[in-house]
Amino acid sequence: MVRFGFILGVSVAAGCHAANPMQPHSPAPVQLAAMPRGEITADVSALATERAAFPPVRPPHYRRLSAEECRMLAMRNAPLAAELDQHPDNVSPSHPHLHKKNTELAERARLARGYAADEIRNRSAADALELYYKLAGAEGQSDFLLAAHGFLRPQLVAAEKAAKLGAASEAEVDRIRRQLLDLESQAAKLGVAIAGLNAGLSGALGLDPGDPAPIWPIEPLRVASEQPDADHAVHMAFTQRPDLNLLRSLAGGNGVTGELTNSVLAAVNPLLAAADSNNPIMALLAALKKKPTETDAKAQQQLLGLLATRQQQAEAEVRAAVAAIRGNRNVVAALTGEVRILEGRVAEEEKRLAAGVAGAEATLTTARLELLKARGELLQAVVDWHLSDVRLRQATGTLVREPISNLVP
Repeated sequence: MVRFGFILGVSVAAGCHAANPMQPHSPAPVQLAAMPRGEITADVSALATERAAFPPVRPPHYRRLSAEECRMLAMRNAPLAAELDQHPDNVSPSHPHLHKKNTELAERARLARGYAADEIRNRSAADALELYYKLAGAEGQSDFLLAAHGFLRPQLVAAEKAAKLGAASEAEVDRIRRQLLDLESQAAKLGVAIAGLNAGLSGALGLDPGDPAPIWPIEPLRVASEQPDADHAVHMAFTQRPDLNLLRSLAGGNGVTGELTNSVLAAVNPLLAAADSNNPIMALLAALKKKPTETDAKAQQQLLGLLATRQQQAEAEVRAAVAAIRGNRNVVAALTGEVRILEGRVAEEEKRLAAGVAGAEATLTTARLELLKARGELLQAVVDWHLSDVRLRQATGTLVREPISNLVP
């Protein structure tokens, strides 16, 4: 009796100090020291006072790369895709007639993992091509900036001489100098971007990261004249996209793909997966069952619901990509007209300079700078068109289905 009273006393005491499980203990918030508003400035005292040499030294040679080579190398280097293709559970049993169910399961597993591998390859190819076209655009913009700097530099020298003679103001000299500094700043930012794009492509394509020679995209940045048909592209997505075919292959498994289905549902959300039972009797009954269990039927319904949702998402992605292609093509057409007008203006200013018209040199430089700016905008619009084309090919699932060439060793 004494022992019971002791236990009861301990229990009551523990109950009096038990924490509410719905309200976990939180540590006291940290209080930072108070201060008045300060001033945030850039400290450049550690930098050298002299400016970096311009134009920057270009590499002596590059590694040529086509868009097709980029796509194929990205698919070849896609992470875990080959492992999914070579998974041991994809192999049928040695006596398929004695293990009919296991044979069907192996075939379903091979299809499902094959589609999963293709989805990885499709995404890897799209990511690499996006880096590829961005690199092409950045290298082209770098050349435009260098050309603009070459036009402005002589003008600065002439303005400085004129200012010494009193024929030009210091404000004009400062204006040109600021333009040059802005061009050099843009060129430096492009250099950082180009280095990052090269590093990203090297990793995506399995290239030597220590190779000092950067990549040179050799693909012509051609804009196709034909417009994609949205309805046809949606149909292509429904039939070609690996992620949709993966769900279809599992949904048609009639309960034999329970473990694979569970894995896919868990990847979408862990709470969707069915609880794993360790009961050996239940495992034996599951192996001997003639028809899908209630859990299998529920999982199949979840797969069908997920498939319907993914098809809606796929259609939205395809239609958005088609709209982007059409919009970017219109932008390219408009900027092409602007470039042609500015080319005519430059030609006229060159004639005025040849005729000895006063002030023609300054107006010619301005016209040339405006033309370079327009060409840069046109190049970016063309790159945007190619990026939207890549996104459409990814959204339809055709990047991984396009013919494989023998360009890559």
